[in-house]
Amino acid sequence: TYGVTILSGSKTGSDKPDDSTLRLTLLYTPGLGTGNGQNYADQTTQDWGHHEILYGLGSHAGDWRQGGTDWQGYRLDHPLIAFETAKHPGALGKTFAFLHVDNDDVRVMGLKKAEHGDSLIVRVVEMRGQSDQQVHISFAGPIESAREVDGQEMPLGPATISSGVLSTSLGPYQIRSFEVKLGAAPQNLGAPQSQPVALHYDLAAASEDGIPSQGGGFDAAGDALPAEMLPNELHYRGIGFHLAPAWSGRSDAVIAHGQTISLPTGDFNRVYVIAASFGGDQKATFRAGNNSTEVNVEDWGGDIGQWDSRTWKEVPRPLPPEPDASDTSPRAQRIRRFLAYVKVHGPEMQPQYTGLEPAFMKRAPVAWFASHHHTADGGNTPYSYAYLFAYGFDLPAGANTLTLPDNDKIRVLAVSVAHEAPAVSPAEPLYDTLDRRDVDMSRWNTPGTAGGGSAR
Repeated sequence: TYGVTILSGSKTGSDKPDDSTLRLTLLYTPGLGTGNGQNYADQTTQDWGHHEILYGLGSHAGDWRQGGTDWQGYRLDHPLIAFETAKHPGALGKTFAFLHVDNDDVRVMGLKKAEHGDSLIVRVVEMRGQSDQQVHISFAGPIESAREVDGQEMPLGPATISSGVLSTSLGPYQIRSFEVKLGAAPQNLGAPQSQPVALHYDLAAASEDGIPSQGGGFDAAGDALPAEMLPNELHYRGIGFHLAPAWSGRSDAVIAHGQTISLPTGDFNRVYVIAASFGGDQKATFRAGNNSTEVNVEDWGGDIGQWDSRTWKEVPRPLPPEPDASDTSPRAQRIRRFLAYVKVHGPEMQPQYTGLEPAFMKRAPVAWFASHHHTADGGNTPYSYAYLFAYGFDLPAGANTLTLPDNDKIRVLAVSVAHEAPAVSPAEPLYDTLDRRDVDMSRWNTPGTAGGGSAR
């Protein structure tokens, strides 16, 4: 008549050793000292660092089905996130659902655009082992047509549509997928209107494959963006940008040195800049009309996000002790041969843990990236990614100028003005904030010590 459920956030290790005990594994570490612990030394430290662990307890009448703790678990692991926007008249009223399922025993596993065409794919599953579950699936607009498909989106057969709603049934834990085509939406939101801004380029930031940089390159070393991967037109959030044709020796970027750029007149409320920096991220102030905004113009290379990274150095692998001279066993003979080999060729090296580099996450939206960049002599550096970021600023009514920061480490490749609907922003973080105020990372940077971490 009564139950308790452990709710876990992305933790999959649990057990019930007896009828009155539930256990949840928070960290899992392989055995150390022998076997794999000797052969793969990195395993001895793979869980060192910062962990954030979320779990909960739910009490309920009856079993987990009656208590609905499956839904509690999903809501713990994937909570609803609120977004906010400017106050405006709402043609759809105070409530609106893009998708609705009328059976609490059925969960939507996935919703995506079809691989081919303009249809949508919706995948549902029966959650509680109940047979013959009837379910009705509706969207914001009426469903014009639907068919059942498999995991590869290949057709399996027709689906039932009644008054614009999809009807089906599910067996115990059954998964079914449907391709649906929607009719006219109850309300349309106009696409953003944008216009590229003409720029006076003064730097050749890109180079062609195999051709040395001419006219500077992107950074002080002459390394350059790969011209063969830069598009002439770039689109970000529905905003169109014009990039200068990129080939070696042709100017295609603006060096920021405090200059003022004239903007087109018209009904525009936002201005967007495609830019990046070199020599590390750069604090910079852009001024749209009389409005000044400070942003972090991020470096064009490196990683844009990284979890705690262990650092290593190579050290000699410990040697076995010299066997006693009277020991003639096969094992002793193998050790002597091995020691003789090491004396001639040097010891075998193994990695030794030296510390942690703290995690980081760059916040600027990526507008474009390439899988490599070019060196000053035209060579390729594979897996050394190159990035351009998008920065948007409110444009006051009547404003027609954009003033760039005075920082010659910042490169601007495109500017556009736009008229957009009010922006929508999340009321809470969408991803890790990596707040380390409660963590002393230095405790993890002493070789050979376990240190301390933070779990919350």
